[in-house]
Amino acid sequence: MTDPTRSTSMWIGAGIALLAVAAFVFGWSIPSLRKQAFSAAGQRIEVSFVDAPQWMTSADLAPLQEMVAREAGASAYDRVGLERAQAALLATGWFETVRQVRRERLTLLEVEGTFAQPTAVVADSAGDHLLDSECRLLPRTYALGTAPKLPRIVGARLPRPPRPGQLWTGADLFAGVELAKLVGTQRWRSQIAGVDVADFQQQQTLTLLTSGGCRVKWGRALGLEASAEVPAEQKLRYLDLLHNQYGRIDGAGPNAIDLSVDYVASH
Repeated sequence: MTDPTRSTSMWIGAGIALLAVAAFVFGWSIPSLRKQAFSAAGQRIEVSFVDAPQWMTSADLAPLQEMVAREAGASAYDRVGLERAQAALLATGWFETVRQVRRERLTLLEVEGTFAQPTAVVADSAGDHLLDSECRLLPRTYALGTAPKLPRIVGARLPRPPRPGQLWTGADLFAGVELAKLVGTQRWRSQIAGVDVADFQQQQTLTLLTSGGCRVKWGRALGLEASAEVPAEQKLRYLDLLHNQYGRIDGAGPNAIDLSVDYVASH
């Protein structure tokens, strides 16, 4: 064999050897990468909620965290799982928006979203049901006397919706929640035990219930006051006056107060 032929054969042999080594390395590395990508399988996946509100306790968050970990899965390449987790969170009713579910590392998921804001509880025969500021039903029902310190709306005409996240409809309930939001910004808000909307359908009026057992007739819904009715600002000023004088908005001792007229009546 001539020298050129021998040289060509050597180069061909070297090339074949390099291809064999490359094929071995490539074949070994793919299972290794796959193993790394799925290395979280069987490990605990941590789920962190960015800017979770203080009122959401660890017990509240635990089932949400478990659901996100289950839906998202352990694969670093599974975008569908992250989208599935995002949709599942929205369906719980706890969120106004869920902007993103992202994987920070194989065993850590972060959720960025806006939680619904609990505003009131609505009473019916099954208990007190948590409601947000937009009248959406939240996934929490309390036995009588165990609800958090939020205004309790009684006398709602329409039944609650079948699933959390849905609107609890009714002009009476909407008016009651708006009033609850207003009084919730006042310094004497802890003295408000609830809002009675039972008279709304017939008389279009709302009544505040104080923790001392007094009924404060507020009058019509905010922005819908009758021509002879005093505005909401004046009603709040009178309740401030009572609070300043007696330490309580019902401190003058009456069992009922009527704020809906030009002069304040009590009896």
